[in-house]
Amino acid sequence: WKSTGAPAPATTLVPAAATWRYRDDGRDAGTAWRAPSFDDAAWKSGSAILGYGQGNESSVVGYGADAANKYVTTYFRRTFAVADPAAFRVVTLNLRRDDGAIVYLNGAEVYRSNMPTGAVGALTYAREALDDGNQTFTASVSPAALRAGANTVAVEVHQATRSSSDLTMQLSLIAAPR
Repeated sequence: WKSTGAPAPATTLVPAAATWRYRDDGRDAGTAWRAPSFDDAAWKSGSAILGYGQGNESSVVGYGADAANKYVTTYFRRTFAVADPAAFRVVTLNLRRDDGAIVYLNGAEVYRSNMPTGAVGALTYAREALDDGNQTFTASVSPAALRAGANTVAVEVHQATRSSSDLTMQLSLIAAPR
């Protein structure tokens, strides 16, 4: 008889309190910002929870000069390393967002929450304002979306209205072993 011991622990690829690069200037970032090769060195940096208006933010992002006419979209990026993507059975994405968000992994969309279908831009609104960023949305992501070495997760958060009182972004990625 041979004991197999305890199961291997999950691996945190992106912790909930991770530091992110972000762009909060109201300009359309296009689509290149989603790709791992994009240079975000000029972007600001801050730890999650990122946003404004809730009072629980670790990093407050900007929304423009007019509180009644805020930016619709704010962009976030983070790189992380993976030694062997084949070692994982599934990756769990946990997202807090206000109002809507689209998540990309290595340039490919892997999750969409409270956003219309199809192409989006900097002026695309979230469908509605629902939960003030207090709910965590969970999705399974295939480990095939990961690469050995450097990986990039990118998140665009969209407001439901320009007069929205708050914005929230917090994401974690947890990988379960095979």
